[in-house]
Amino acid sequence: MSPGRGEWFEKALFEQAEAGLEVYDTDLLVLRANPAALGMRGLPRSSVVGTPLADLDTGIPMSAVIREALGSGTVRDQHVVGYTGADPGHRHDYSVTGYQLQDGSHRIVGAAGMIHDVSVSMKNRQGLELLSTARARIGNTLDSLRTAQELAEVVFPEFADAVAVDLLESVLTGDAPLSPVRSSLPMRRAAFRAREGQYGAYPVGAASYYAFPTPYTQTLADLRPRLVDPVTKAGAWLAHDPARAEYIARAGIHSLIVAPLTVHGLVMGLVSFYRDHSRPDPFDEDDLALATQLASRTALCIDNARRFTREHTIATTLELSLLPHAPPTTSAVDSSHCYFPGRYGAHWFEVIPLACARVALVVGFVPGEGLEASATMGQLRSAAATLAGLELPPDELLVHLDDVVQRMAHERSGAPRSLHQATPPLTANCMYAAYDPVPRRCAVAAAGQDGPLLTHPNGTVTEFGVPRGAPLGHGAPYEMSERELPEGTLLTFYSDSVSGRHRSEADERLSRLREAVAHPAAPAEVCDTVAYTVLRKPSQDGAALLVARTHGLDPAHVGTWIFPAEPESVRDARRAARECLARWDLEDHIPTTDLIVSELATNVIRHAQGPIRLRLILDRALSLEVSDDADTAPHLRHARLQDEGGRGLFIVASVAQHWGTRYEETGKTIWAEQDLAAG
Repeated sequence: MSPGRGEWFEKALFEQAEAGLEVYDTDLLVLRANPAALGMRGLPRSSVVGTPLADLDTGIPMSAVIREALGSGTVRDQHVVGYTGADPGHRHDYSVTGYQLQDGSHRIVGAAGMIHDVSVSMKNRQGLELLSTARARIGNTLDSLRTAQELAEVVFPEFADAVAVDLLESVLTGDAPLSPVRSSLPMRRAAFRAREGQYGAYPVGAASYYAFPTPYTQTLADLRPRLVDPVTKAGAWLAHDPARAEYIARAGIHSLIVAPLTVHGLVMGLVSFYRDHSRPDPFDEDDLALATQLASRTALCIDNARRFTREHTIATTLELSLLPHAPPTTSAVDSSHCYFPGRYGAHWFEVIPLACARVALVVGFVPGEGLEASATMGQLRSAAATLAGLELPPDELLVHLDDVVQRMAHERSGAPRSLHQATPPLTANCMYAAYDPVPRRCAVAAAGQDGPLLTHPNGTVTEFGVPRGAPLGHGAPYEMSERELPEGTLLTFYSDSVSGRHRSEADERLSRLREAVAHPAAPAEVCDTVAYTVLRKPSQDGAALLVARTHGLDPAHVGTWIFPAEPESVRDARRAARECLARWDLEDHIPTTDLIVSELATNVIRHAQGPIRLRLILDRALSLEVSDDADTAPHLRHARLQDEGGRGLFIVASVAQHWGTRYEETGKTIWAEQDLAAG
């Protein structure tokens, strides 16, 4: 190829290349620049050729790259950002390559630079990275406010210099979202992020209205995102919204995107992206498309959180409707409770008056989510109350309650829903205690949680010492612990729903609970203290606390006798009962009591063994107990006309308000109660 032809090819390559090409001397004066480089700089050839490269850094800051390449003799590549006259006010990304130039004698004669405008590819890559980050970080919690805050954290400051997220009040409460909003509805500021020292038109948590007509209300009406230039095209609408107009002026906002948060055409809220003078380039159509995708992703996560909130609200309402609103008044205990519904699981607690002045105390927890856990809790609470009426010992009661849970689990496994989706096995925790104020003895059994705390009258706090049995539903046996309690002992029953999964958290909470109950006080005051110091930050599982101060029954209100199992003892038992009722000024109840004592004492002589133990208890009702050493079960029968016997328990059931049987370690007790008001 001839030299002239080679020079022509060299010139064509330099002049027609799409990449910017520049040549510099050893002092970094520009010797030559091709049209592509001049176009990128937005300057004429006369303003570039012969100019020190450093003087051109205000447009494309590349002198440092070329200087390093010139000095090191190696090729240098670097990404730089510039604002040039070719596209005023818009940021451009450039890939700059610098390399040393030598002559045939390897003498350094200058340097060359190659410039590629990679703005479009860089912006596309950044957009994809932002969307990937949004998918990973937005919507990790079923909390609408937290989701809005996650959006603000993702887009600031990479995409926007300030971002505000406002949600409809109805969305925060879990109610159904709205179709396009055409009226002025209150919005709640859910999130705001901006540069340090800046604050929004409304603080986070405050309610506000969008003035009409503005881009905000237009977006809520037609559900179309908008790219707004508030500097040159917005004068009219800013006058309608003074609060936001003041913020735009104060923060130096020059570009704005307003995007609706919608799912299937239903409005959740609105997000506003702002850019100020710290970033000269305004939003463009590509940014509008990216903002729309971010808003759609966030809206879907907020709708999921809204649905969860609604279900949780319904479940909590159901829980509260199934729980007792006030503890019953009993002579055995003074009680109080506090309850914090959680987002996972359902708690229950109850104080159940039993016969003969006794009382049962129950605390339980059903793991799970939503309405199913609440409904299961209601079923177990009813089952526990029914079993308590049978006067079963705590360990036996839990065995029967375990059978109930197993049956419910079997029924659930056969439900159509269980055939299509995995459900965790049904289980529950429960602690059951029975307290008798006459001997001041308390018996406790626990399934899946630790026993209660005891606060003695001197302030010493100890554990009851109940073996921790398996959760209900596992078919395991349970052990019972029994002990006598001093007058005025404080029993603290607490939910322990996290101990199986987070034992350290449960131990730390138990330690704080021991400190809170160490100071003897009324049960209601103890509950308040625990709420302020222990449950001030309840876990996702919620919490329940039942506090009871025990009392012994006045010995003057109890009569106890033991008679041999002989026919004459029936007469003696009636006489003792009459004398006791006379001391209590209850002569009107003598005829009924005579009849009950005669029938129950006679049954001991005929069908049982051991002495006749008679006890009268004066409390809110008049209770009569007859105990023996046999464990045979009494049966209520309707005797035939020709039968000489078989009417004893039928007569007792006819004249008493309530009656029943309680089994003990040795023998049984048949009791009957009379309503004092009926005398």
